[in-house]
Amino acid sequence: MRKYYKTELHAHTSPASGCSDIPPAELVKLYKENGYESVVVTNHFTSYLRGESVKEKIDIYLNDYYKCLEKGTEIGLNVILGAEVRFDENINDYLVYGINPDDLKDIYSMLSYGIDRFYSEYKNDRNIIIQAHPMRDNIAFVKPESLDGIEVFNLHPNHNSRIGLAAKFASENNMIAICGSDFHHYGQECLCGILTKKPLKDSFDVANTLKKRAYDMCISDYVIKL
Repeated sequence: MRKYYKTELHAHTSPASGCSDIPPAELVKLYKENGYESVVVTNHFTSYLRGESVKEKIDIYLNDYYKCLEKGTEIGLNVILGAEVRFDENINDYLVYGINPDDLKDIYSMLSYGIDRFYSEYKNDRNIIIQAHPMRDNIAFVKPESLDGIEVFNLHPNHNSRIGLAAKFASENNMIAICGSDFHHYGQECLCGILTKKPLKDSFDVANTLKKRAYDMCISDYVIKL
């Protein structure tokens, strides 16, 4: 019997994320080939999305997700919607889970709010809001009360995410700690994931699992117990 199911929490595709060079179908194939059960597509969600109307912007943004979903259905990988949200106030990024496509319109309308107001008005029992790579250069401090947790292990190899400082901050503030490959480029896939006893089927499964801290983490094949 299988002991665990592996999920990637932080991955980007092109063209939805202009900084990625991974087409949707390729992302799905890579994670399936490496033994993952699920992957969360967390493309960058900002006020600079392509398109004229809000509807067009969100439709263009979701196109990569739906292509991933189609390929995942074909080859047997759970494709899950997330978003890496950036507000207009600074360059901080936040991973939001526990959403469906209809939620993106509301999130878009709040991009001018900043994280404190967003958390106080948008936070609900279904979602979870995690600061991505909080210890990189030029990232603004966020009070723990405006977050559910932080991405302690951001393994994008082209950035200094100061994992030790992130782990210390999460521990001192009893915050949810997650990991993510922050996958953008070939050769940098499948660097880490969370391990669960049951497969994660959708964004709400992800949010509930993280809130319950019902997971371990892995870096490559090395398991980190919570």
